[in-house]
Amino acid sequence: MKILIDTQIFLWALTAPNRLGKNAQELFKSRENQLYLSSASSWEICIKTALNKLPLPEPPDTYIPSRMASLNILPLAIKHHHTFRVYQLPLHHRDPFDRILIAQAQTEKLHLMSADGQFQAYEIDLLWGLD
Repeated sequence: MKILIDTQIFLWALTAPNRLGKNAQELFKSRENQLYLSSASSWEICIKTALNKLPLPEPPDTYIPSRMASLNILPLAIKHHHTFRVYQLPLHHRDPFDRILIAQAQTEKLHLMSADGQFQAYEIDLLWGLD
């Protein structure tokens, strides 16, 4: 299964894996799944770190890639067709980072793992990150 993980799920997997539901933990562990982190999530983490809202043990440009490698997470770049899809999305959710994740999940045919209830309003294959 190909799974795009949202920013919060990525951070919980690193810092508080017990916050994730059992199903989410199993999806992370299974080598049959391909996990992806969007560059939008990296961007969001960088912004929050720069604003001192998210303390990290090292700079984001080393922290994020090393943690992605440790969890076998592949990068997913933002492409123009992803941004064009954002324009077509209904405004159920106004967070720009979450909207690009939804657009990427739709255009790339990925399951999206999140704990954000607003994602349920969209036509995506949502994998709930909590129990």
